[in-house]
Amino acid sequence: MMEKDYKGPFSRMGEGLVERYIEDLKKELEKKPNDPDLNFKLGVAYVRLKKIDEARNIYKKLRSIDQKLAKDLLDLIYEV
Repeated sequence: MMEKDYKGPFSRMGEGLVERYIEDLKKELEKKPNDPDLNFKLGVAYVRLKKIDEARNIYKKLRSIDQKLAKDLLDLIYEV
């Protein structure tokens, strides 16, 4: 019988890709720290990896940049 949280053999590979994506986003944000889309994508990536504290920190930053994207991110955080 499979475990309830089993995601299949490719879940670790997917998580590795998301981690790499996060690193790429962080590099872009060094150049454009207040880019709303980059911040939102970073927050979504953190949610995907269930790094909720990091996602909340991005939400707090995004609130002052783009309130609509901040709300969208907050909705994703609380769906987890």
